[in-house]
Amino acid sequence: MAFASFLISGQALAKNNQAEFKVIRAGFADIDRDVRLASCEAAGAISGKEFSSELSGALSDQVDQVKIRAAVVLYKAGDASGIPVIRKILTSAVKLSDNPTPLERARAIARGTIKVEAARALGDIKDTSSVSLLKSMTEDMDGRVSDACLVSLAKLGDSSAKDQFVSALESTKQEVRAKAAEALGDIGDTVTIPALRKRLKDWNRDAKNAAAIALGKMKDKESEPLIKEMLWDKDEIVREKAATALGYMGEESSLEALKKVMEDTNGFVRIAAAEALHKLGDDSGREFLLRVLKSEDRDAKLRALDVLSVTASAKEVPQMQKLAENKDKVLAIKASKAVIMASKRK
Repeated sequence: MAFASFLISGQALAKNNQAEFKVIRAGFADIDRDVRLASCEAAGAISGKEFSSELSGALSDQVDQVKIRAAVVLYKAGDASGIPVIRKILTSAVKLSDNPTPLERARAIARGTIKVEAARALGDIKDTSSVSLLKSMTEDMDGRVSDACLVSLAKLGDSSAKDQFVSALESTKQEVRAKAAEALGDIGDTVTIPALRKRLKDWNRDAKNAAAIALGKMKDKESEPLIKEMLWDKDEIVREKAATALGYMGEESSLEALKKVMEDTNGFVRIAAAEALHKLGDDSGREFLLRVLKSEDRDAKLRALDVLSVTASAKEVPQMQKLAENKDKVLAIKASKAVIMASKRK
């Protein structure tokens, strides 16, 4: 009975939001890769099964990043047909001449970036059948790919990778410390909390931010006071990441501080605070998010729509529907996703 009710609900949702579903479906066939990526992301947020045909077609997209996103959404919807596609991308390589030209090197770097996403995808969906492949790819010449494979292996139960990243937190190279903290946040093993706490005092912004996010994800209450201090940092990116971290942490003791952050001079900091407040059960920041939709800042509108897709209720739908008709297709898809998600709620 419950299953039948769910199906009826899903059909009613599609019927009531036909225009928004049409916008998202059309995005899969757009010539702009960013539009196709936005449609994949929207499909994953709403229901992969509703877009199974479009997602299956996206597995043959010319852009590997689109293929990966589509494969992940399909897998989460119960369709593993995209896993071989991700594996093939992970093992792909760019042939370099004996004396590589700048163009060849640029292509190799770009290929490495895509392979990193493929490796992360296999870890995110916890594809245990890819363990042997991930282990072999830890020998990849691109250190970024090797690290991504180690993180995915850790998510799949290999503890040896975790120890390597903990050691890297003490590196003299700031970028290494930052990447190590980020990796440990992705792995999520609470054993690494003491090592991560040290990095909250790191002089490097990226390392400090990554540590705060990692500790927030692990809900380490002892680090809350230091992360709260970051809310008043002179660097707006530090303030933004601190708000995000406190949202992950979910402690009610952060409510008052986050409410004060809603007065920050930087819009992105306020958006992060509004999202964090919602996670703590307080939607006082929603009005600000809706005001952002009327601004001229495209990036701010995109970010606000991402937050509204998980916070807005049905009564906010009319304000978001206007953007679903926008000529900017990525903006229209994001707005369509937010409308459909909000329509599910009372």
